[in-house]
Amino acid sequence: MTWEQVYTINDWWDCPRLGVADVHDVPHIYESPFDPTLDDYSDFYLVSPIRPELPSLVLEDWEIWKRWSNGFDNQTASRENHPALPEDRARHEQIEREINGQLVTNPALVKKLYATFRRTAPGWSGFEVEWNEKQL
Repeated sequence: MTWEQVYTINDWWDCPRLGVADVHDVPHIYESPFDPTLDDYSDFYLVSPIRPELPSLVLEDWEIWKRWSNGFDNQTASRENHPALPEDRARHEQIEREINGQLVTNPALVKKLYATFRRTAPGWSGFEVEWNEKQL
């Protein structure tokens, strides 16, 4: 297997749980479903190709969130501003309306894969993922 680009991490609980990453060099939504019987996230990911209209919006909103995160880390932004700095708030809200809950896997195209994520650089942009069809 090869290491592939992680574009966004839209949800995190101990590791990436939702976002956009390449699967065989094609951008996909990845999602780690929560299993209520285990009271924990599943050890697998559901992946499906991202709709063509979404990548630019998702990536722009990711940049907005990273600016907020950087500000929070540097104590120039507060939790009350989350997930966007005041100057980015209107654009973030517009993007949210345009995405309108579409950052989900497509049941008709979904594949079940296992993932190993690794950090390649400091910060939130430094991640890669290796996908496997079987749990290692």
